[in-house]
Amino acid sequence: MLRMERETIGRMREGNTVQPNQAALVEAKTRTEAIERNPMLNPSQRKAAEEIFASREKIVGLDGMAGVGKTTTLAVVREGVEASGYRVEGFAPTSGAAARLAEAGIETSTSQRHLAKGQRADTGETTLYVVDESSLASTKQMHDFVTRLHPNDRVLLVGDTRQRSAESTLPPPPS
Repeated sequence: MLRMERETIGRMREGNTVQPNQAALVEAKTRTEAIERNPMLNPSQRKAAEEIFASREKIVGLDGMAGVGKTTTLAVVREGVEASGYRVEGFAPTSGAAARLAEAGIETSTSQRHLAKGQRADTGETTLYVVDESSLASTKQMHDFVTRLHPNDRVLLVGDTRQRSAESTLPPPPS
């Protein structure tokens, strides 16, 4: 497990070393249009969408508590990246979480189903993977996922770092 964690972290770092010619996820004109078409975004949602669109890294994150509007923000992100030629595919650890992610208009399945498909051929297609509740993915699932990424793939990890901590899963200390 430690080897897999180190490899996963290494691949993420490697993928996030921005090259001088690495383009933003969505060009300025397209991201402005996507945001302007969605005036219902509050300032925090707007800022999150702008930062995701402007990102040049392969793997970025969206962290927010339940109820702050991550799904609304993801719908705008989906719209902008699709307008930029990306295919958007989402997955989540449970069917319930996958159904909530699908509310953003993203083609979604469970993490297990996505990984069961196996390695897809590298066609040069640009894909944005949206991984909801990413903190709940196992070490093996994340390792398998990041090792299958192709050069043109991008990833948006979504979750709530306050939702579940390692401490909450441990039994209480002895008295």
